[in-house]
Amino acid sequence: MKTFIYYPGMEVRDELWLKFALLWLERLAFVFTLSEQSQLPPLLNQLAHRSTLLAPPPSAADFDAITPQLIEQLGTLLAPTFIRHRVFGNKALIARWQQAANHDCFCPSQAGLTHLHQYCLAHHLASEEKGGIRMARRLANLLSMYLAREWALTHDGILITDHDYLDRLLHLAESRYQPQGGQDCFHLEIGLRLPTNLATLSFDTLLAKRHNPGFTLALTGFHQVLTTLIKGLEEGSATPQLLIAFTKARDLLEDEQSEIAISSPQTATMAPLVLPLTLQINTVEPAAAQLNRLQATNAALARPLVFHPIKKSHFLRRKSLHGFTRLGQVRHG
Repeated sequence: MKTFIYYPGMEVRDELWLKFALLWLERLAFVFTLSEQSQLPPLLNQLAHRSTLLAPPPSAADFDAITPQLIEQLGTLLAPTFIRHRVFGNKALIARWQQAANHDCFCPSQAGLTHLHQYCLAHHLASEEKGGIRMARRLANLLSMYLAREWALTHDGILITDHDYLDRLLHLAESRYQPQGGQDCFHLEIGLRLPTNLATLSFDTLLAKRHNPGFTLALTGFHQVLTTLIKGLEEGSATPQLLIAFTKARDLLEDEQSEIAISSPQTATMAPLVLPLTLQINTVEPAAAQLNRLQATNAALARPLVFHPIKKSHFLRRKSLHGFTRLGQVRHG
């Protein structure tokens, strides 16, 4: 069972994203503890006691193991040898991060992060405040991304965010584009149907469905085949039969979810919402031959997967498995 690790920051974007997670994810974890200003703790406490969705956060020992690499990367960010990106190597941006007036994001104290907080304070990247520190929100998001990445690598997790920009930033942090050569990578887009009335469905209704044995079996089966599909695509061994098995597992889980949709005059004639889950796939061998082998089968599916154009990238360090949703832009289909 793979855990999806949400980043950036200390919580998912909103309650709607948690509803999506209850329907489609086996396990979900966060890197940071929740901010004191968060509105979600009561709901998350309820989910922790009434479902198996939420996985434990990193321990102090996990952070102690991760922090040295993160501080080293942060040191490189503060003393760039060249300008690589509007974030990486941007001296003007770093200068703004060091101004106390721009420290608008509260990060509570957390076991294992003391050294990181002290480093940020010593380099004027944060201001001390009772119960934690304050820093620029963009920097806090960047640190959250790095922490989530390191934890995912050591715990075989999948990084997930609702911001495609942050997904691109994470990819850039791990790689360097080259005009020739490099490793093949591409985005795999999977359309996941959601009840049209998801926003109005109660958590009690969703939790009751999640406890249903048929739903639990379908959810487990979907993630087993998803893991196999990802591994097959990475290794170049994905077959048309595997593609068909994956879409059958997806359709079975969607059928289980369809029972909780509540018809109304407003929703009865509306098509289900389709949320694209997009994953970054990095292949060991050139990807073109494999995708060509899958093309005819994929095109014949009622709802084909979307294989985005292949790109070349040289990875500078271990490559994480990551992806994103855009729940704020869900479409009907």
